[in-house]
Amino acid sequence: MVTIDVTLGLISAILSFIFFLFCRYLVDPLTYFRLFPNEQDNQTISLPKIQTWFTYIDEERWQRLNALISWFHALLAGGLVIYSFLAYPDLRHDFVAHVNFVTYVTCSASFGM
Repeated sequence: MVTIDVTLGLISAILSFIFFLFCRYLVDPLTYFRLFPNEQDNQTISLPKIQTWFTYIDEERWQRLNALISWFHALLAGGLVIYSFLAYPDLRHDFVAHVNFVTYVTCSASFGM
């Protein structure tokens, strides 16, 4: 049995953060496609004054990437929560005091996502 402590929570939060950074680069090519192209596509886009690793020149492309990653996060976190409620029925009666490995990792991984 695995002991539940703070290091387990930190490790699962860091691993889920790294996992979603990896997912971000996998999903990034999908953001080039648009279902409904805008009339503004032919205009030039001015570069931001300060560019960082997280800076996107195209704001709409960043919004599509953010929406896809947010949807994927909600799908995974929601699936883990539903699994926790189905696998541990006593969780419905005592939500605060019921702590086990699956529910703890679900909370910490959702925080890291």
